[in-house]
Amino acid sequence: MPTSQWESCGIRLERASLQTLATSIRLTGKVSLNEDKVAHIYPLVEGTVDEVLVGLGQVVKANDLLVVVHSREVGKAKLELYQARQQHEMAVVKQNLQEGVANNARELLNALRNGESIDAIEGRFRNRSMGDYRERLLLAYAGFLKSEADVERLEGPAQSGAISAKQLYAAQSSKSSDQATFQARIEQIDYELQTSLLSSSQAVKEAATRVAVATTNLRILGCDEEDIASIDREQQGETVSHYSIRAPFDGTVVAKDVTLKEQVRPDTQIFSIADLSTVWVTADIYEQHVPLLAAIAGKPVRVCNEAWPDQDFVATVFYTGEIMDESTRTISMRAIAKNDKHLLKPGMFVTIEFEADSGDKKLGIPPSAIQQHGGKEFVFVHVSGDKFEPREVVRGDRSRTVVQIKAGLSEGDAVVAEGGFILKSKMLESQMGEG
Repeated sequence: MPTSQWESCGIRLERASLQTLATSIRLTGKVSLNEDKVAHIYPLVEGTVDEVLVGLGQVVKANDLLVVVHSREVGKAKLELYQARQQHEMAVVKQNLQEGVANNARELLNALRNGESIDAIEGRFRNRSMGDYRERLLLAYAGFLKSEADVERLEGPAQSGAISAKQLYAAQSSKSSDQATFQARIEQIDYELQTSLLSSSQAVKEAATRVAVATTNLRILGCDEEDIASIDREQQGETVSHYSIRAPFDGTVVAKDVTLKEQVRPDTQIFSIADLSTVWVTADIYEQHVPLLAAIAGKPVRVCNEAWPDQDFVATVFYTGEIMDESTRTISMRAIAKNDKHLLKPGMFVTIEFEADSGDKKLGIPPSAIQQHGGKEFVFVHVSGDKFEPREVVRGDRSRTVVQIKAGLSEGDAVVAEGGFILKSKMLESQMGEG
């Protein structure tokens, strides 16, 4: 066969080599739900079912509403949060007002410390809110200014002897007293401002804590963030007690145990939802095949079912049990298979096929290299150039990819792996011509 024709004739060479023979194993298995993708849904509160929005077998998306429950516990918790929010809003308003009063009062304190006149102070602070701090401060300040003016008025006459020194001493004493009173009033009000701001700030923090606790309580009960955010006692009325149960992920409703107006409790399952895009394939491995388990862990296996005779499925082994069942003398194997079209139904019986290496290396070639004629088996061995010779072989065990050769070939012999039929036809033509 000229080398120029090899490609067009589909001739491909492969050398005989030492290979491990993969043993083909067939098992009967069963399709089951992917237990990592199954949600058994229970309400977290007791109540009465107001609305059921899905049915058995229905496909749902993550966060789809499944059922609405009227729950007294949820209603009470929502109202507590509503009240806590109102109290927090009021505390924030009071804090803002108190901060405004404090800022104005402190500016007044600074003006008084700087000795501004009563008229100037009245002009600056006439329309600025500061509670009773204005009156208390200005009364003390006015008293001090009057005493100070009395002393200044009496100092001249006292020096000239027009009045007695006793009157001046009395005026000076009154001034000192009024000055001390005024200073004490400034210090007292400055302290009151600090404590009032601290108190209002603490009130806001306590109100915020009550809101956070009430919000967390609703989250623990499983309430939606949207429901928590939209609580309004006046607009919602009795529906404030509604408790929504939603789908945790995309899937199919495989069990429905709830009806309208039914009483439900936290120990009552109402739905089971399964993601059927993947399924588990389980099988029991017999004791004689236990040595092969290590070889198939994490590897793909073929899955067949009579319902789909023309289609094979692939599953990947993810678990090979460590404990043997004493009654059946088997070990459990589990594999996961993609099931986008939902062709594999949980509960189906399937045939599982996989190959595992025996571990022993023997001379092997592709099964396609074997030719038959006259009751004998042979292969075409490439001698040199464009020369091939048929060589009778004795084969042993085989798998889908390798056939063992007991006699007729040596390691390294180049055999025709594909295209042998063309060479066989030329060989038979040659033999007929000689005849």
